[in-house]
Amino acid sequence: MKSANLEALIIDEGTVLDAGKLLRMRGYLDLVGFRDIIGEFATAIEQRLLNLQSLELSPSQIEAICHDLINFTGTLGMCQLMSAAEKLREFARDHARADMLSAQVEIKYAGERAMAALRAYMEAASD
Repeated sequence: MKSANLEALIIDEGTVLDAGKLLRMRGYLDLVGFRDIIGEFATAIEQRLLNLQSLELSPSQIEAICHDLINFTGTLGMCQLMSAAEKLREFARDHARADMLSAQVEIKYAGERAMAALRAYMEAASD
């Protein structure tokens, strides 16, 4: 793996993926197991992000989805996406509908950046 991947991957807005967390996880698993787990996490995150696009979700449903996202993204070191999920969860708890809508847009873009960074990391890890 390239040494640049030992540091957090950076995109204009700041830390998107803490590659050190993935590197530590990789140290506990063989390559096949690591890829499988990362694939499962990626699928779960993408599904939760898709679920958040529904405008008919109740605040409690949004809170539950964000709870899952916070757990998954914390494990993978997806800093911005975890922060966006925490913010959206708080707005859902407060039933702040206008704030929830802007936070849903924020989480969508944070999710796109995080997933792109994860794909880049996994490609670099295969080199």
